[in-house]
This record gives sequence, C-alpha cells and structure tokens, in this order.
Amino acid sequence: MGSGNSVNIAISLDRINPFFHAGDVVSGTVNAEIMKEHVKVDQVFVVLNGETGYTTTRTVNQSDGSISTFHQPGSATSTETEYHISRFFSEKRVLEGPGLLMKNSSNFSGQYSWRFSFQLPLQLPPTINNPQNYPHARYYLNCVIDKPWYQRNEAENLYLTVFPRVNPSNHLEYLTPSIFGNHNRKDVILKVNMKKLVYVSGETITGTLVFENPQKITLKHIYLTLIQHYRIECATGTEIIVQTTIPTIVHTKETQIMETFSVPIPFGLLPPSYQFHGGFPHTSKVNVNYVLEIEVKANGIFTNFDVSIPIIIATESGTQPNQHQVNYDTNFLSNSLY
Repeated sequence: MGSGNSVNIAISLDRINPFFHAGDVVSGTVNAEIMKEHVKVDQVFVVLNGETGYTTTRTVNQSDGSISTFHQPGSATSTETEYHISRFFSEKRVLEGPGLLMKNSSNFSGQYSWRFSFQLPLQLPPTINNPQNYPHARYYLNCVIDKPWYQRNEAENLYLTVFPRVNPSNHLEYLTPSIFGNHNRKDVILKVNMKKLVYVSGETITGTLVFENPQKITLKHIYLTLIQHYRIECATGTEIIVQTTIPTIVHTKETQIMETFSVPIPFGLLPPSYQFHGGFPHTSKVNVNYVLEIEVKANGIFTNFDVSIPIIIATESGTQPNQHQVNYDTNFLSNSLY
C-alpha cells in the first residue's frame, strides 16, 4: 500500500495470483483513503505498463567531461552505466476526473473505491528477471492520484507476471522424434535420441544417449544442463535452470553404451520460449529460448565435447491447437542452437 502524508492507496486484483496470459483481462479495484480534509484532486487514474529495461555503458573523459566511443592514449577516462526503459505497452483508465463525476479540481476526503479493467493484447513478451534488476521485461499497474501542480502526487505500483500463450500443438514438427550428435578427436561418438522437443514446467525431459567408443577412451562424467538464453533489447544473458549427471556413466571405457536420461523441469513460472518484436508506443525486442546441453568429459587433451539440443518451453499442454500462435521460428541442426 502506497502512503503519503494525506493519502493511502491499495490496488487489489480480482484474482489472488497476479499471473496473466496474453489476451487475458486484468481487472480489480483501487481503494484510497484520504485522511486530510479537502484534499484537492485533479484526476485519479490507473495505467497498465509493459516495459523493457536494459543498460549500456559509455566512456567519459574525466578532464573535460566529453563522451568518446574509443579510448584516447594518455587521457583519464571512466566508464558510466546508463539505464534505459522502453515502454512497449501502455493503457490508461481514468477513474475520476473532468467529464466523469468531477468538474476540474475537486476536494476529496474519506474512503474511495474504483473499479478498473484492461484487456491484454494477444502478442506480448514474457515477464523475465526481477523487475527491479537490469535487464528485465516487466508489467505493472500504476495508480496515481493527480493533484494540482503545486502539490506532490500520490502513486502506487503493483507488479504483474504476464506470459504469452505457447501451445505445443501449434508446433507438431517439434513433437516428433529427433536425433542430435557430435564426436571428439578420439572418435568417441555420441548420438542423442529425443522423442520430442517441447515441454512445459513440471515435465521431465527424456531421451537416450548412444555412445560409440572404439578406442576405449575413459568417459569421466556426463553433465546435462537446461540453460535459458535471453535477449532484451541489446542486453543478453543466460540462466542455468537445472543441472544433473548420468550416475551410471562414470570413469568407464566401454566401447558401446546406451543409457536413458531424464532432466526434470522445475514447477513454477518459467518464461516460455518466445520471440517478440513490436509494441506501442515504442518497439521492443525480447527473445527467450532454451538449450539442453549435454557435456561429455573424456580423458585426454581437447577431448571434451558437447551436444546442444534446442528445447521449447510452452505454457500449455493441451492437445487442441490454440488460437494464440506462438511467435517462434527455429531451424534444427545437429549440435547447433539454430
């Protein structure tokens, strides 16, 4: 609840969990308690914003404060971080103001309650990263009690989690069996058989590893890691979602190995695979994709190798094609992310 010297504001949603899909209706109530008498108010409104946040750096010449794109020998410079916000979605609802119940400014006192409702667009990027950290893609409701220019406005924010709808049934080609592979300089060959490449949170990624090891090179360990890659405007990053090992393949020299594996995807709000390029009033770019990296640790010099398998994280597991088509396009190549 936001509070100032004279006003307390609280935003309540019609659902307990502030999680929404693109296309959903965001609705709720704004409650305000104005403790002073005769507080002059020009307008009361609530705004639903969708934003990306990212940082850039610049080099500043400490002697004259000029900005340079390259370092000049002999000059003292410092690097500064600049924070940027790009708003790809914004809608405003006036709850109280001229043309409604008010004539210009009005005096308020006591308790007030207003209803609001927003329809989310069908195409939106997923919420990603903490809204206070950079980079991020975030959504929030902002309620403002707008006072005359000579008084400080009162405001309150409520952050939401918004995901696009990503249905596996819209990508049947990714639900069919696939084979990926790679090898090292010692002729250790790995083939990975995958039944499908689309999963939702809480599911388990499964497959089969097939090794050919004619020179009986010692295979020390096999690591399996589900990695999230994201790009928010010009900022990129990775997050390890889960990592595990194959307990049955440890310091072995067997010439042929066939072993199944399973990588459990955590339950919870995992941003789905998505590519977004659009928005209004500003255009934003947000890409989220996932890779299952299978890393082989082998004995010898320059003998380690890996296989990277693109994984699509969906939001729905239904069998009927969904009207919300995922904006995702990937070419699958052996041992390649794209």
